[in-house]
This record gives sequence, C-alpha cells and structure tokens, in this order.
Amino acid sequence: MVINNRKYTGIIDQLLLGVNMLDILFIGAHPDDETSVSGLLIKAKNEGLSTGLIILTKGEAGGFADKDTRVKELKCASKVMDVDYLRNLDCGDSEIVFKDENVKRLIPLLVETQPKVVITIHDEDYHPDHKAVSQIVDRAVFLAGLKKYIGEHTWHPNQIFYVSLDPRTNTKRPDILIDISCVYQTKKSATNCYESQKIEENMDAHFKYLGQMAGCEYAEGLYIKQPLIINNVSKLFNEANIYR
Repeated sequence: MVINNRKYTGIIDQLLLGVNMLDILFIGAHPDDETSVSGLLIKAKNEGLSTGLIILTKGEAGGFADKDTRVKELKCASKVMDVDYLRNLDCGDSEIVFKDENVKRLIPLLVETQPKVVITIHDEDYHPDHKAVSQIVDRAVFLAGLKKYIGEHTWHPNQIFYVSLDPRTNTKRPDILIDISCVYQTKKSATNCYESQKIEENMDAHFKYLGQMAGCEYAEGLYIKQPLIINNVSKLFNEANIYR
C-alpha cells in the first residue's frame, strides 16, 4: 500500500486546522455496533471526557431497514449518548473487506480526531464485517504512526480496546469489565433508537451476565492485545470486590 505522501500530507494539514481531539473513539461496522460500549461512552461523557463514533457502513444489508432508516437511528442514538464526533461512511454493508482503500479512508479520520483511546470490534467476532473492521482499524492505527508514510503529523493512541458483539465464535471472557449500572437507563434509551433492529430484548441478559462477573448490576466488557501500563499501584485494586 503506497500513498502519495505530498498529497496525503496536504489533506492531513487541512484536517488539523479544525482538529478536535477525542478522548475515546469507537469504530464499528454497522449502526448499533456501538451499543456494545454505549454505557462506557455515556459514562465517559458524564466524567467530562470527549467521545466519538466512526461507523463504516449504513447497515442496509441486515434486512430490517433501508439506509435512511439506519442512519436516522444512528443519529438518534448518538444524540442520546451526546457524542462529540460522528462519521458514518458508506463502505457497503456485508461488503467490507480488509483492503488498502478502506484503510486509507480511515487514516485521515484518526489523524483528524487524535483519539487517546480507540475501541473497535474483536477480530474473532462472528460477523465477517466485524472481522474486517478489526483488521482495518489495526492496520490504520499502525500506519497513522509512521512519519515516512503520512508525513509529520503522526498519531499514536494511548491504548486500543476491543469489544465482542457476538459470543458464537469468541468464547473468551473479557479482560476488563466496566460498571455501567448508573447509566444503564440512558444506555437503554440510546438502544431504543434502533427500533428496526429489535436488539433490546437480548440486551438486559447479556449486560446482567457481565455485571455478575463484575460484582455489579450491569457491566460492559473489553479485551486487550497490548498490556495496560499502570504507574499507580492502587489501580490494581478492584473497586468491586468480586471475591466476597
């Protein structure tokens, strides 16, 4: 994959004129993928952090609704979550593949938003689009940090996390659990925006199950590929004592 550095650097220079750095950016395949971490995003906003979404398709292949409906639902959910940044691309639902074109579309958006934390889908998820998005994000994150590839304006995240949307192929337990009990009703309101997808009926059981593992009412789970670096030893203490 080769990019004309001079042309590409010019594009990134223009984007950085209006740069709005994000604390947390979720990158998914379809409208409603973000419901897997919407509690985390809502909680982050309540703590004064900035959040954003990049969704690579308009979700038209699911059979429940057309593009316009899916996009309308995504905008509704984004408003409930109060995200600071939203980009909905049109890569073709059920047509996402790991290829240069899709990686190139994502790199300028990463450099534009400069997220400290990126969350995307686990590469062992069931849906082929989810697997492809995971690979695209990993590749784009790597290339966005290469000065010889994109020019002076490189970007490196503090951490990348992964979320699993479907346990049929990924049977691993999450590495990190986030207590979302205090924002669960807002999370449900965001999920209810997706009337066409009928996902709420299975939602409570899943996040209650994660909550049982976390020692709270509701939780969301994240996976990591790179180790977390901790400077403060007290961060090793679980806020919820799961051994009681």
